Amino acid sequence: MARRIVVVGNNCQVAVLAGCLGFLAPDAEIASVEPATFSQFDSSPARLLDAVRDADLTVCFQFEAGPFGEVTPARIFETARFVVPVPTIVFPAFHPDIVYIAHKGGLFGSPMGDYHSALIVYGFARGFSADDIVSLFRAEVFSRVGYLDGWFPNRDALLAMSHAHGCNLDRLFAGWMRRGCFMHTINHPKLFVLADLARDALHRAEIPARSAACEDYLPDPLSGSIWPVYPEIAARLGVTGSTTFKPPLGGLNFLVDAARCIELRTMVEGSLAIYAHTPKIATQCDRVQNWLANREIRDSLVPVAG
Repeated sequence: MARRIVVVGNNCQVAVLAGCLGFLAPDAEIASVEPATFSQFDSSPARLLDAVRDADLTVCFQFEAGPFGEVTPARIFETARFVVPVPTIVFPAFHPDIVYIAHKGGLFGSPMGDYHSALIVYGFARGFSADDIVSLFRAEVFSRVGYLDGWFPNRDALLAMSHAHGCNLDRLFAGWMRRGCFMHTINHPKLFVLADLARDALHRAEIPARSAACEDYLPDPLSGSIWPVYPEIAARLGVTGSTTFKPPLGGLNFLVDAARCIELRTMVEGSLAIYAHTPKIATQCDRVQNWLANREIRDSLVPVAG
């Protein structure tokens, strides 16, 4: 009988981790469960718990109560025959400029989908030109707003969150560090990160896994949008930097992907064009509001002449 594996969570990493498990353990039956796919159990908490109870391995992300009725991580831990907790990988150190902007019950968009550059939003609020805003992307500004000092706090936060969820991520994290930038954006890890979590879960459950690497055979579903590691930040972290953005236009077409990538100035101009229709959008960004309210920061975040 095929082994049964259930992956449960409420984020975009669930299906990717499940896919990695399916590749590494090809004889296993994989159920990937998130709110959008809960219907495979008729949206029944009892049926989901039955599946967890019968599974040879349950992989559980942390999530808040609600999306699966009364099913919570605690209930899954109580019910599962063998459960491996995994953390949601959120790591802003490579991309500290990313912010979200809430608007009318949802998220306001930019050329990078739900992601915004805090520096561009700030420049828009100050009435700076595109040239002025581009000039804000420099080491002096990054240092003043803390963009160069995020590695250790973000590492410690991720490891502490993982430990709190019952997962010791220390060894895997050290391996990711050796591979350079391991995130596409603040909450989209590269495929090898989720593949490592999948392989580790199979090892804990004593389920044989292929030796082949997922990233050598599978496309990366979370690479639909890629935020660059700005060169000055990259130099501090010892990784390759750029100012090339990949907007999330969908699909995995190589030629389309190659053509749609944009440089910093285009990102600035596209953002300004969107923000022009909502002039007070900066009021919805707490970070920018804090910068505007702090005279010392406001006096430092100024364009470079010429």
